[in-house]
Amino acid sequence: MSSYLVLARKWRPAQFADIVGQTHVVRTLMNAIRTGRIHQAYLMTGSRGIGKTSIARIFAKAVRCPEAKTAEGPESWLVSCGQCPSCKEIASGNSVDVIEIDGASNNGVDAVREIRENAKYMPATGGKKIYIIDEVHMLTTAAFNALLKTLEEPPAHVIFIFATTEPHKIPATILSRCQRFDLRRVTLAQIQGRLNQVCQAEGIETEAGALALVARAAEGSMRDSLSLLDQVIAYSGQKITTQSARESVGLIEGQTLMQVLRGVLARKPLDAMAAVDQAYQQGHDLKVLTRSLIEFLYGAILAKVGSTGSTGLELSQDEWSELQELTSLRSLEEMELIFQALHQGVEWIARSPQPKIVLDVLLIKCATAEGLAVSEPGASTGTPAGGGRPTVAAAASATSASAAAARVVSPSASPQKPASASPAVAAPAAQAPAHAPAAAAPVQSAAPVTTAPSVSRAPVASFGATPSVSPALAAPSLAPAAPSAAQAVGPRSFEGLIQHIRRTRPLLASFLEHAHCDELPDASSADKATLGLSFAAADNSFRDQLQNRTYSEQLLNLSKEYFGFTVRPRFSISEQGESPAVRRERERRAREDAAREAVRNHPMITEARALFGGELGPIELLDHDSGSGGPHATT
Repeated sequence: MSSYLVLARKWRPAQFADIVGQTHVVRTLMNAIRTGRIHQAYLMTGSRGIGKTSIARIFAKAVRCPEAKTAEGPESWLVSCGQCPSCKEIASGNSVDVIEIDGASNNGVDAVREIRENAKYMPATGGKKIYIIDEVHMLTTAAFNALLKTLEEPPAHVIFIFATTEPHKIPATILSRCQRFDLRRVTLAQIQGRLNQVCQAEGIETEAGALALVARAAEGSMRDSLSLLDQVIAYSGQKITTQSARESVGLIEGQTLMQVLRGVLARKPLDAMAAVDQAYQQGHDLKVLTRSLIEFLYGAILAKVGSTGSTGLELSQDEWSELQELTSLRSLEEMELIFQALHQGVEWIARSPQPKIVLDVLLIKCATAEGLAVSEPGASTGTPAGGGRPTVAAAASATSASAAAARVVSPSASPQKPASASPAVAAPAAQAPAHAPAAAAPVQSAAPVTTAPSVSRAPVASFGATPSVSPALAAPSLAPAAPSAAQAVGPRSFEGLIQHIRRTRPLLASFLEHAHCDELPDASSADKATLGLSFAAADNSFRDQLQNRTYSEQLLNLSKEYFGFTVRPRFSISEQGESPAVRRERERRAREDAAREAVRNHPMITEARALFGGELGPIELLDHDSGSGGPHATT
């Protein structure tokens, strides 16, 4: 029984015309041979299986073949005879004048020294001696240095051809002495055409989509595609179907990927996880599954932006139509963010000892995230720009801004919507519309505005507990109104200066809040404009900070930006006047006192105390700025 020659070796290119996808390299080398402008060293770079070593061998044959000629035809290929002793020796790999060296195993100085010694001698036959060093980046630094002189000034009969997948590891001194050729990845169409040619020559029947699947799995490598084709033929026999190709190579069915993608985009994580589990039980690599899912999502994004075809993705027409349908489930911004999450998750899945758990959680995250689109800073609504669902932060901001009521609850009672017939009871803040403007004016009321607990659910013993209320909501009339746009562009003020500085230097603004402005700069005397700031004795440390060189320069620059002319600050110690920080604290205490008073005087509280004789315990005030997403009461 004769030994079988695998397709990758049997169909290895033997002439320049057989090289697929590297026309720019082939044309340059053929012209160099025709014109006699052959360089002393060549460097072939590129990924695996795209023809680096094959081109080196074909070039060596064409240079040494005495019968090499240009074939007739539009391409004018340079063809070696293939029959002379030199061509046969190179094809069989036993030529004494074309030496192939594995750089990974011959990477030391001794191996390079042997090359230098043998390069001195003339070739046994022909006019050129050619050294082909594969994986040349594996040579040590000392070996590269030993090769420099020979590479720069080699004997006239010597040609070096280097091949590598990692050119960045080669020293610049070597690169500068070589003609470099960057080989391209072979396209899907080129691989598919070559595989079809091989199958016809081998007498193998194929379905239309079978070779496309093999070409796609090869990832741009011609050698990998031939090896995969060998595997598929061994599995399928003389007829290759799309299903047999998928089963043999272990490719994941497009319908499975479509089910996962549909589950994610439709916010149904269980459906997506079920499809993943089915593929996992069939033995599919989850990293490959995720990468394939990313390709399908990429196709959906292309369809979302208006692409009319699946060029480059090798999708069937049915798959492309289904992707177009899926695009209506999410906005473009959400699909882009899901793409980013999956792309980052590929490496997590590859490194994790439990890849299925990582993928499941990743799919749940992508499917259930409420607000994937990022809202614009300062937006007054809770709806993201991408048209997705409102973000939690934006909704909380809108709710808290539109709140105008407080709630008093007992430990065992949950807040309920009060009866509309009571004029002193307002709706809870949580029921405010999400689109309310952030600077909505507070609601004025003759009576203290509170929300009463449900009497039917509140036991008598609740009066001994600690009621809770938000001070900012119990007395809305005392809450300061947000500055309007007209105020922002109106007369300049000390408070406006602090707000201007806070945008870029919040720490500097906090220092200024403890000062009282007793003199504002006058534009009429801009050349001697002064900003008078006085500090209480207890706040002297803030004055010292402002006199620091760094903060002093920042204050000068930002004051000039705000007032439009140079302003010189003047600092003093004085107990007169009230700083913004002191005023804010005073107003806060007033709001708290008003809130407590509103609770004590609430009609329901007053009636309950008179009816049951209970005493009102300490009142706990909730911090309205605690970041809880809006006012609420605790028991």
